[in-house]
Amino acid sequence: MFSLDTNVLVYAVDKTAGERHESARRIVDRAPVAEAALTEQSLFEFFHACTRKSKIPALEASSLIRDFAEDFTILFPHRTVIDDAFLLMAHYPLSIWDARLLAVCNAHGCDHLLSEDLQDGAQYGRITVVNPFKPANASVIGQLLS
Repeated sequence: MFSLDTNVLVYAVDKTAGERHESARRIVDRAPVAEAALTEQSLFEFFHACTRKSKIPALEASSLIRDFAEDFTILFPHRTVIDDAFLLMAHYPLSIWDARLLAVCNAHGCDHLLSEDLQDGAQYGRITVVNPFKPANASVIGQLLS
């Protein structure tokens, strides 16, 4: 299983993002069939990022989130998320929000996180970060989406 970080969702709706928009759109369209998951945190961050930067109105953002929730498995924090996030922060230079995201993904058995924000190729427990916008990762993305 793999998960998509907020930035992939934002680029998928940001028509001004050029090539990143096209790549993100393809990923978001194909990911549900490949059994990708989204964290509830990414959905809330998506709403904040899209509405704060006035990319889309709040009603449209909430409608898109409902669509994502129908198409994807949504990962919620386990009761150990606090300890798990702090443990990740003790071992890696992460923000609390990135540590929380990784802790939730790790608890649900994700092997990959598609993200532009974390270091490409970084390993956090069982999770490998893959920058989906880096051309060198095209084959990995293709495998995950197949």
